[in-house]
Amino acid sequence: MHLKGYIAGPLVPFTDTLKINEKEYETQIEGMLKSEGLCGVYVNALVGEVYALEPEERQRLISLARQVTPNRIPIIAGIAGTRMSEIIQRSNEAVLAGADILMVNPPFEARTYRRLATKEDPPYRFFKEFTETVNMPTMVFKYPREYGLSYTNETLVRIADDFDQVIGVKAGNYTSSDYYRMWNALKGKISVFATGGDTVDLLGMMMIGADGAEAGIMCIGEDQWTRFITLCLEGKYTEARNLFMERLAPIADYIYGLAYLNPIAPFSSGGRVGSTTAMIKDALVAMGVFSNSKVRPPDLETTNEERKGIVDLVNRLGLQAEVKTV
Repeated sequence: MHLKGYIAGPLVPFTDTLKINEKEYETQIEGMLKSEGLCGVYVNALVGEVYALEPEERQRLISLARQVTPNRIPIIAGIAGTRMSEIIQRSNEAVLAGADILMVNPPFEARTYRRLATKEDPPYRFFKEFTETVNMPTMVFKYPREYGLSYTNETLVRIADDFDQVIGVKAGNYTSSDYYRMWNALKGKISVFATGGDTVDLLGMMMIGADGAEAGIMCIGEDQWTRFITLCLEGKYTEARNLFMERLAPIADYIYGLAYLNPIAPFSSGGRVGSTTAMIKDALVAMGVFSNSKVRPPDLETTNEERKGIVDLVNRLGLQAEVKTV
């Protein structure tokens, strides 16, 4: 299996009582299915609040996605956990619910395990046992080096060379220089999907080379993000650059740019109150996709001022927004 193109990442809409709004979730995915170059739907991603969902909710979201998505488009399920038994159980549950590919988050999130992620042997041994036990097409989620949880390029090459089940990597990199080294090490071995940190530097990374891209932010102006990806894959870099700078960079910079003020804090919103997930949801509300932008505690919703800034951005880009306040 070789993936190439755009992987869509649906967010999870909640009701006022923080239950999953299944109808809006299905409708969101149905809209994503019209996307240019779509090669996968990524359920239970970080921006999909995988850590805020109960196991049965994760399964339900996979099932809903599979029901509305044609079989030719694989469902990619995010797998999160810190114990091997837990990760295997969640993977088996995902497969039963209809997942075709497993996107495995680093199992070293716990503070006592963080020192292991940057060594070569622990991640290699983890994926060896995982692929032997689960035996499903698998993607590796590589975090940026600044997080202290990033696999080395040497580790990724060993994993790509030795385990046929591993078909791709979602490559989180804060800089194009880091991405350049990783791309040169992995190109031709497995599919490499760029995501930036998160997407601010995507222009340079796509021009270096990639099999595609994936980021939750791409649901804001999705048709333009997917056009950008297609242009890059076709080598039409001037047109891709113009589109990125005029239409996409403002979105990425507004939501993720301030995170660079504190790059060692994963998923930082750079001093804003609301999380990046909440800001993306605000955009979806302004665009009429979601009815509210609620996130589950302990995450934080945006303030009225932050919400207005998102609406102004979406209006400025002509994405048919209307002001929403609480």
